[in-house]
Amino acid sequence: MPDFEASYVDSIDGVIGNRDSVSYLKAFANDIDNGVRRRPILIYGRSGVGKTLAAHMLAKSRGWNMIEMSASDYRDFGSIERRLHVSSKTKSLFGKVNVLLLDEIDELSGKHDDGAARAIGTLISESKSPIILIANNMWDRKISFLRGKTDNVEFKKLSSFDIVQILNNVAVKLGSRMGAKTIESIAARSAGDARSAVNDFIVMMDSDDDMLESIGLRDRKNDVFSVLDRIFNSNTMSAPLRAIASSDVDNDMLIKWIDENIPYRYTQSVDLHAAYSMLAYATQFSARASRKQYYTYWRYMNVMMSSGVALAKSSYPDGRRRYSFPKVISSLSSSKEGRGSETELARKVQKRVHQSIREIRATTLPLMAEMARSAVKESGDEKVYDFFASKFDMSDKEIKSML
Repeated sequence: MPDFEASYVDSIDGVIGNRDSVSYLKAFANDIDNGVRRRPILIYGRSGVGKTLAAHMLAKSRGWNMIEMSASDYRDFGSIERRLHVSSKTKSLFGKVNVLLLDEIDELSGKHDDGAARAIGTLISESKSPIILIANNMWDRKISFLRGKTDNVEFKKLSSFDIVQILNNVAVKLGSRMGAKTIESIAARSAGDARSAVNDFIVMMDSDDDMLESIGLRDRKNDVFSVLDRIFNSNTMSAPLRAIASSDVDNDMLIKWIDENIPYRYTQSVDLHAAYSMLAYATQFSARASRKQYYTYWRYMNVMMSSGVALAKSSYPDGRRRYSFPKVISSLSSSKEGRGSETELARKVQKRVHQSIREIRATTLPLMAEMARSAVKESGDEKVYDFFASKFDMSDKEIKSML
């Protein structure tokens, strides 16, 4: 759930916009509380229109216990079964209704989410608990298995009037005195996306006239390279800050891009130290905002990661080199398959050593790998491969991966 949105909305009645859809959700909840069995609800619509927020507020208003999974949790049949199977057939420890929320359901990947669709289909057919599914695009082929199994509720793009109401609520929560004209400008350029509008509001709080003027020129298609150019090549406070305000790049992602490319643009050690210090402050404020749910910290994060990094340099940067894609993202992507195979190896070893998967991955597999490498030097590959194949049912590829 968007933490900041939840901090200024107290119940399902506080969700702004899509009144008919919200009323449908409330009728769904009434039926559940009265013992009526209902098909799962599929809430769909573009990003930033309040789908997940409405689901959370519905559960909160009814005192339901929510068990949630999102795209990062969908992996295979087993992971969904372990997480949701028991909750789908019982009430919570204190007798509350368990509601199962499957967010970003259209982000299922056939490559990485082996059996997830089958598990969800089984869950829908057997669950005694209400199920809410959320998708951006209900017609996505990856969720075609849901056709005819859900009641569909569309959340449409929010109007500028809706966005203004949301931002006024945010202003009250944060004690901001931002003018009505500025709030209307943010709403007009939000394209119906409340999440982006709130982010803009945080960035623009207490800004000067030049900064406010940039709202009217907002271009949401500014790519990451343009933003990096404005940060690394600027010698003013305002230009880099405007750049991140006019970009759809996620702040966490942008921090990774800046982190990766500082050494390619700044060559003086004193510049590197100053730039990384500013970026460190930005990450600290980002963490504080999430931990304390006090999103005024975003202002300081944005200043440090943009203007702070820009003004850290003592000379004009080298602009001849191409920007480098963040290695931390590349390494996570490339190692996903490796992490999956390591878990599979641990499951095979677990049949004989009777330890937890975590313990096997942390200690047993590294020890076995070291012993195997020593054995290869003494006895050769063939005997080692035969041993692991016969004792642990490992394939040649798995043994090679372990070594």
